[in-house]
Amino acid sequence: MKKILLFFLALCIANASETKLMQIYLDKGINAVEKELEKNLSSKEFWLEYLQGKDIKYGLYGHKAMLVNVNKEKKTMEVFEYNNGVLTKKFSQQDVLTGLRGDKKVEGDLITPVGFYESLSHFTPEDTYYGPTAFVLSYPNIYDKYQNKTGGGIWIHGYPLEGDLRLDTFKTRGCVALTNDLLLDFEKIVEGYKTYVLINDSGDRVLSPSDAAIILSDLFAWRYAWQTSDIKAYLSFYDKSFKRYDGLSYEKFVSQKTDIFSRGGSKIIKFSNINISPYPTIDGSKIFRISFMEYYKSGSYSFNGEKNLYATIKNGKMKIIVEK
Repeated sequence: MKKILLFFLALCIANASETKLMQIYLDKGINAVEKELEKNLSSKEFWLEYLQGKDIKYGLYGHKAMLVNVNKEKKTMEVFEYNNGVLTKKFSQQDVLTGLRGDKKVEGDLITPVGFYESLSHFTPEDTYYGPTAFVLSYPNIYDKYQNKTGGGIWIHGYPLEGDLRLDTFKTRGCVALTNDLLLDFEKIVEGYKTYVLINDSGDRVLSPSDAAIILSDLFAWRYAWQTSDIKAYLSFYDKSFKRYDGLSYEKFVSQKTDIFSRGGSKIIKFSNINISPYPTIDGSKIFRISFMEYYKSGSYSFNGEKNLYATIKNGKMKIIVEK
């Protein structure tokens, strides 16, 4: 815990509160600094200052990553390396083939999904129709399932190694296809990196510093309410349309959490490697994918793994729609 507090102390010192925080540390010790840090981490102004100079239009990530931006209308694909708020373009391609325009809803509709996906793995397809390699995307994600979307098997892949050429959107069956030479270039660029894919129907969905600051400050306010068992404050970060990944409704979730919080007891909750991504949508609505590593420990339960939230912003406040 002491190491974590010192890390955040260094973060704050680098962002303009050094005199106040150092004086608190000298006068009252590290525990007093922890309380002050909770205020800072829940402050939009603190995070706006932290984000100055960072290029986060395709997301804010706690690690080095490759960001793939696909535009179905323009038939383009760009790849950027993200490293601590710096975006470097590594790849750009015109005339990329995708499936049909619109919002994918059911299996077999031949539409390439609009949204944010991880590249889970890549492999050599047994069927040479898909080219020399293929990258598996994480469709359907939990937000897709929340919307009752079906289907799967969405890949970034190549052109046939033999036989017919791939010349129309129907034959992609909802995937993204590159010519084989470019696909192999793409493979070399993303090899060894965590790779995220934003697929837009038209235009580009981007993350603004203001929205990122709201989410970051509310994320830590949500964590504080959770850790202190403040049920009213905790539930204020959930939208009434919320549904847990396993289908649990908002009403049953509220009942369950109210019962758990009423038991009291101490909790330790830590977040690390926080990622905030803009989520492309057909109607332009502001949806965000938030992921982080969560360490949770109470008297009867412990968890150490990845947490995923999909949220919106309403009246300047983060509202969680679905979580896992």
